[in-house]
Amino acid sequence: MKRLFLLLTAGLLALTVSATDITYKADDVTVFPNPERGFTDQLGGDVALSDSKNHVVKPEEEWYWDEEDENYPDRKNQSLVMLMYYLKNYKTKDLSDKILTGFDEDMQILRNHGFKCVLRFAYDWSSKTDASLTWAKRHIEQLKPHLESNKDVIFALEAGFVGRWGEWYYSSNYGNETQELTPDRRTILQSLISACPSGRFLLVRYPLIKLSYLGDEIPLDSAQAYSSSARARIGHHNDAFLNAWGNDGTYGRNGDGPDDDPILRNYIAQETLYVPNGGETNVEQNSLASIVAKYDTTMAELRRYHWTFCGSQYAEEVTDKWRTNGAFAEMERVLGYRFQLVTASLPDSAQVGSSMPVQICLRNTGCAPLYNERPAYIVLRNEKDTFRLQLASDPRRWAPNHALTTIDETLTLPDEVPAGTYNLYLYLPDASDKLAADPRYAVRFANEGTWDSITGMNILNASLTVVPAAGEGIDLQKTAPQVHKVLRNGHLLIRKGDAFYTTQGVKLL
Repeated sequence: MKRLFLLLTAGLLALTVSATDITYKADDVTVFPNPERGFTDQLGGDVALSDSKNHVVKPEEEWYWDEEDENYPDRKNQSLVMLMYYLKNYKTKDLSDKILTGFDEDMQILRNHGFKCVLRFAYDWSSKTDASLTWAKRHIEQLKPHLESNKDVIFALEAGFVGRWGEWYYSSNYGNETQELTPDRRTILQSLISACPSGRFLLVRYPLIKLSYLGDEIPLDSAQAYSSSARARIGHHNDAFLNAWGNDGTYGRNGDGPDDDPILRNYIAQETLYVPNGGETNVEQNSLASIVAKYDTTMAELRRYHWTFCGSQYAEEVTDKWRTNGAFAEMERVLGYRFQLVTASLPDSAQVGSSMPVQICLRNTGCAPLYNERPAYIVLRNEKDTFRLQLASDPRRWAPNHALTTIDETLTLPDEVPAGTYNLYLYLPDASDKLAADPRYAVRFANEGTWDSITGMNILNASLTVVPAAGEGIDLQKTAPQVHKVLRNGHLLIRKGDAFYTTQGVKLL
C-alpha cells in the first residue's frame, strides 16, 4: 500500500502552543519511605578479626528490611539505618583487611535492600576509653577510600572516634566531659572533614564544636551553601532531643554560659536549612517530668531545627509516648522532606528542537530540605521511548515547612525525540550512577494517584505530542492521528505539492 509522505513547510511552521493546567490532590495521610530521611533503627557492635565479627550489617542480613516485625514495627516505612562500628579491638593497631572488606560488604547489603545509612565509628560503648590521636588518625586514613567508594549509600557521616559512643564528651584521650575543641580534637575533626566523602556532610554532636572550629558564630546562609568549605559541609546531630538542660548540653556553653543558650538554638535553626540535623532522644529519670511536659512541642521543635532523621526506639520512654499521642505517625510523614505537587501548566505539544515552557508549583510539607545533590527531570515516556529533560531547579532548595516553590523553566526538546504522544513525569532519581536506575532511591511525591513504583517517577497527569522540525518528512499514514489531534484549528499548515492545507484538509494557498 502506498504511503502518503508530506513535508512540513518551514515558513509556515509557527505552532500555536497550548497548555494544560493541572491541579493535584495532596496526600497528607499516607506514610511511605523516601530516600535519606525518616526514622532510623540502629545496627552496631564490636567488630573483630574473625569472619563472624567483621561486619555489623551482614550478621543481620535477615533484618526485616522491608517488612513489619513485632520488634521493628516501623521498618517498612524506613529508608535509613544508623550504623555504629565499635573499634574496641583496634585501639592500638591497624584496622584489618577483613574489617575494611566487611565494611564494603555491609554497604552492598544496604544497596541490595534499598537503604542508606547514617554512619559513626567509635571505640567503646561501655567506657570512655578511646584511641590515641595517632591511632585514630590512622584509622580514619584507612577508612577514607572505603567511605568515598560507598558514599552512594552514606547519607551522612557522624564525627565519632572521640569518647564513649563517639559522642565527643566522655573521653580518656581528648579531655573528659567537655565540648572544648582542644588541639587534638581539632586535629580529629580536620581528619574527618578530609575523609568525609565528597558531596556528603559531617555531623558534629554539639554546635559549639563547629563554632569553635570556624572561629565565629555566623550561621551558614544560602549563598555559602553546598560548597566544599567546612562551613558548608559540617552539620549537626543531637542525641538528647527534648531532654532537660538544653537537650543535655547540646545548646550549652560548656560551663562558661547558660545550659540552654538561645543564641545557639537560633544558630541551629538558621543553618539547618542547608546542613542536616538529626539524632535521637534520651531520658534520665530526674528529667523525665521535664521531657513529658514537652511532648506537645515535639513537632514545633522538629520543624524549627529542621530534623531529617530520628532514632525510632531509644529512649523508649519518649518514643512510646509518641506512639500513644499520635506524634510518631506524624513524624513518620514529615521528618525530612515531603514534597507535594500543587499545580502545573504543561504544554500539549512541542516541536523537535524548539522550546517547551514548563511551570510546576510544589510544596514541601516536611521539616527539612533534601540535602544531598539530586537531579530533577521532566520525563517523556510512551510504550517505545523514554527521554529525560533535566530541570535547572535544585531540589535541595525546595524549602520546608509548607513553603511553596515554583519551577518556571523553558526546556528544549532534543532533536532525537521521535514524533508521537508521550506521557509526562517528574523524576528525582539518585545522583549516583550506582543507584540512579533503582526506583527505591527515587523521590516519591505525596499526592493521590501520582506515584509509579515500577519506574520511580511521579505522574504529572499530562501528555505531550511531539511534532517534527521544519522541513522534516512525516509518514502521514503513521502519524496522522497524532498530528490531527494536536495541530487542530489550522495552527500548522501541511504542504502537498504547491498547495497548503490546514489539518482539516481546507486548502488555503
